[in-house]
Amino acid sequence: MKKLFLLLALLGVVISATVLRAQHPKPAPHPITTVPQLTDSIQRIMRQEHIPGLLLSLVIHDSVLFEGGLGLADVENRRPVTAHTLFRMGSVTKTFVATGLLQLVEQGKLSLNDEVRKLAPEILIDNPWEATDPVRVVHVLEHTAGFDDMGINHMYNATATDPRGAAAVQVFRRELRCRWRPGERMSYANPGYQLAGYLLEKLSGQPYEQYLSQHLLRPLGMPEATADLRPAANPRLARGYRYADGRYQRIMPLPIYAGPAGSLSASAADMTRWVQFFLHDFRGPNGTALLRPAALHAMETAHTALGARTGVPGGYGLANMAMNPLGKAVFRGHGGSIGGFSSTFAYHRGLGAGYALSSNGDQRTSSIDKLVLEFLLRQVPPPPRPRLVPLDAAAVAPFLGHYQNEAPRQQLLGLRDYLLGDQRLTRRGPLLLLLPLLGQPDTLVPTGPLTFRRPREQFASMVLTHDHDGRRTLVTAKGYFLEASSGWWWLRPALLALSLLLVLTASLAGLVWLVMALRRRLPRAQVLPRLLPLLATTALLVAVAAFASLASHFWDAGHLSLTTGLIGVGPLAFAVFSLAGLLLTLRRFGQFRSRAVAWYLLLTYGALGWLAATLATYGWLSLHLWSV
Repeated sequence: MKKLFLLLALLGVVISATVLRAQHPKPAPHPITTVPQLTDSIQRIMRQEHIPGLLLSLVIHDSVLFEGGLGLADVENRRPVTAHTLFRMGSVTKTFVATGLLQLVEQGKLSLNDEVRKLAPEILIDNPWEATDPVRVVHVLEHTAGFDDMGINHMYNATATDPRGAAAVQVFRRELRCRWRPGERMSYANPGYQLAGYLLEKLSGQPYEQYLSQHLLRPLGMPEATADLRPAANPRLARGYRYADGRYQRIMPLPIYAGPAGSLSASAADMTRWVQFFLHDFRGPNGTALLRPAALHAMETAHTALGARTGVPGGYGLANMAMNPLGKAVFRGHGGSIGGFSSTFAYHRGLGAGYALSSNGDQRTSSIDKLVLEFLLRQVPPPPRPRLVPLDAAAVAPFLGHYQNEAPRQQLLGLRDYLLGDQRLTRRGPLLLLLPLLGQPDTLVPTGPLTFRRPREQFASMVLTHDHDGRRTLVTAKGYFLEASSGWWWLRPALLALSLLLVLTASLAGLVWLVMALRRRLPRAQVLPRLLPLLATTALLVAVAAFASLASHFWDAGHLSLTTGLIGVGPLAFAVFSLAGLLLTLRRFGQFRSRAVAWYLLLTYGALGWLAATLATYGWLSLHLWSV
């Protein structure tokens, strides 16, 4: 009885505490109004997310609020980050290369609409639409050429030498193929910027690093910044890390093949000048204009993608994009990541505000970006609510139905979209919903008859339109969706589910049949047909495991090793085992004592064959990662 009384008393205390917490909620955090408060909050996030060091530059009009570093550039030697510590900026490099090409445009050495084949006929581009839709310079800069993104064996260069000139572009010869009509769909592709860097070299007569140094970095007062492919020997460079197993593990600063897409290293002092360059309409520290303001407008404008041409203004421009489309005021700029580093460069010309940051912790800095933006926008009033536009039901009606994502960044990864089926566009009252098979739906709020935004966005980011061939198309910030069959949308997900079920059960049955075969309780003619599903599944799982293990050391992808060998051979063995099992089962169908087992195996091999054909369609049966 006494124990019961104590339990009831304890329960009462807990309930009371809960009620008191409900009546007196935890006070909201105080708004950050000073730079010391901001840096304290950033350091708190760094500790929580295991970020060893951070480059940070904050600019308001002509004032530099902060230019320096937080945390450690070198964990082992306790070396702090300073305003002159170099961080690898990754894809922020693209903004420098695009700016350099715009300088050549102003000098009359090329135009954005020039055909690449005429500027550089020595570079082979596989473009089935060449006669009517050639790849142009603007397509390369806006990622609308249709190129595949670089394979994992073309990321880091673990060899002792760096290919240069046309040879560097030819590293990506397999990626430089137009998967769709150029100038239609935006799909981020690093090899395009390797080609852009080559055009910069050819038309300027200088290596791209030398051109950037002479015509941008030094005139802007960025003496420490460098586009050197091999920065490891630079004593100013921060060390890159990943946090695993309770400790920081160093990541080697390997060179990359696509240097113009991501080789820049810069300090906080350098990035301050770069932010100011954009805030001051492309003028240097002494007021000298390195480009006309019209070039900046061109850089911020999406020119060629179908969405930009049909009413979506905030797309990817010339290495320039909206960085926070849900914010009170939309900044533009570019992000970047490269082995051990993650970076952001962003600015808002109307507010005269901008920032740059880079971490050496190998993870995204989204929490810090959000904090910095909130600080820079602390005195900016909330924007007026966008004007409510009624849904034009008649205009929208022909577009309702199913859509398939047809612009994967990398063809290999398009397999996921294909297997998981389509997205359904449906009407719910005054709104449209884009419903995926898995995950959260997108809500489409009308901004015009066929243009839409998400609920917290200020401008249109989606459009319903037709492509060059007259097909219904939904263009969003996340992808490019083409109409799909509304009657058979469920077929691929259903086939995937059935195939996985058959593969699982056949593998389990295969283990039983293996034991029976060892005990000689199965006819010899039936052993292989019953065991090959298990062998095929094992081969595929081994390849998947090898691919997952490679994720932590991409730089080894370009060499023949046990891991890359398994990735190349595993899917192929899966297809061979599946085909062999199907042929053996058909040949020995009449020898099975149980017709149910025979039909079950035929159904299983049909599922395996469908999976093998799908893998082949997306390039998974021809992976030779060791062949750069």
